[in-house]
Amino acid sequence: MISIKKYAAIDIGSNAMRMLVCNIVEQEGKETQFNKSSLVRVPIRLGQDAFTVGEISDENIERMVDAMTAYRLLMKVHGVERFMACATSAMREADNAKDVVDTIEREAGIKIEIIDGRKEAAIIAATDLHEFLKPDHTYLFVDVGGGSTEFSLFTGGKIVAAKSFKNGTV
Repeated sequence: MISIKKYAAIDIGSNAMRMLVCNIVEQEGKETQFNKSSLVRVPIRLGQDAFTVGEISDENIERMVDAMTAYRLLMKVHGVERFMACATSAMREADNAKDVVDTIEREAGIKIEIIDGRKEAAIIAATDLHEFLKPDHTYLFVDVGGGSTEFSLFTGGKIVAAKSFKNGTV
């Protein structure tokens, strides 16, 4: 028997907001498959606000509400069962981040979790890198984002350390 579910992930970064819709195909006796159904990217550039003036501008808050409303509608059209929305370094640094999150939840109906650098590094490290890692080697995985850079150290095919730094391309 085959089971197909649709999940979505929303990433609110320093450069852009992205939503990935994924089909999860489960079949008894086979490895679970994850197939990208849709990827939508909106370049909001929150880092320009957060890293220069310390808060998200009213104009960008309005753009975020519009984008999140569109994402909510797209998830409905796709038949998404579950989703998670996470915000990273620009929102971590913005003084008005809680107000922004509350406004988006109230106006767009999407709850956002602002994650710390350690959780961001862990999420990045949890991607499907294992097929590329040799168990007898040590690897350093580096993800350079707009507002932060995450380092993840793998030994024996498992993550042994992860650290986030407040340095990024913005």
